Amino acid sequence: MAWQRKIPFGYMIRDGVVRPHPQETEAVRYIFGQYLAGASLLAIAEDMTRQGVRYHQHTAEWNKNMVKRILENIKYVGESGYPRLVSDEDFAAAQRQRAERNIYAPLPAQIQPICGMVVCARCGGRMARGTRSHGRVGWQCRDSDCGQVVRISDKTLAELVDGRLRKLAQSPHLLTAPEPKRAELDLDAIRLQNELTMALNRGSESPEYLKTLALAVTAQRYGQLPDPTPAHELEQLRARLEQGPADADTLANLLRMAVRAVRLTPDKSVKLELINGEIITEAKEESA
Repeated sequence: MAWQRKIPFGYMIRDGVVRPHPQETEAVRYIFGQYLAGASLLAIAEDMTRQGVRYHQHTAEWNKNMVKRILENIKYVGESGYPRLVSDEDFAAAQRQRAERNIYAPLPAQIQPICGMVVCARCGGRMARGTRSHGRVGWQCRDSDCGQVVRISDKTLAELVDGRLRKLAQSPHLLTAPEPKRAELDLDAIRLQNELTMALNRGSESPEYLKTLALAVTAQRYGQLPDPTPAHELEQLRARLEQGPADADTLANLLRMAVRAVRLTPDKSVKLELINGEIITEAKEESA
């Protein structure tokens, strides 16, 4: 059974009386202030985790549901005998804002493949899709030092990405895999190698034991070799594009195999960052 607080966050019991908890009271007011200033539930949760204020004793991590429960708790305005922590005006404003933000715009199928790929062109941070204002779609940078918001419709974003993919499909020579990084032995591989060396130097170990160690070292080294499959699939895709125009399935594979990130700029333009560092823009290809 999950652990639950006996009293709401923001309060404590002292001498049998419910009183404001000094640190948690400030956190409650901070949460209301941030939400009314426009911060999302997720952004507030991440902020509270960074501040180190615990919602309960078993975890330092906050989530959106914890923040939501605080924003909806009527006890903070002095109900049911609890001390007041939030003004009636701030509590009512938070409820109105929640009602406005809850107007939901469903995620279209054409946006789903790029949702985890959209990054802020200004700082490089991941961007999250939201519908906070009467169903209007916006993408917000999750880097707390940036917070860039770009309001762009799903249809426009999908068309921009499709246009960049079609441009890329016309330049298959750009589809090259990045140079594989030289694998460094991890601690387990080094430990096994040292153990095998010492066993060989002792000269008293059984052949079966030495064989087991040697196989373990080989398995560790093999596991650190780069996977050639993505480069091979990319080469096949390039050959396919050199033969003729790309269909919808080929464009989907192009996005999946060749694109590392979709850079969204404040002026609502899109750049594709390829896995090899090339940048596909409206006018030309650049180097990252």
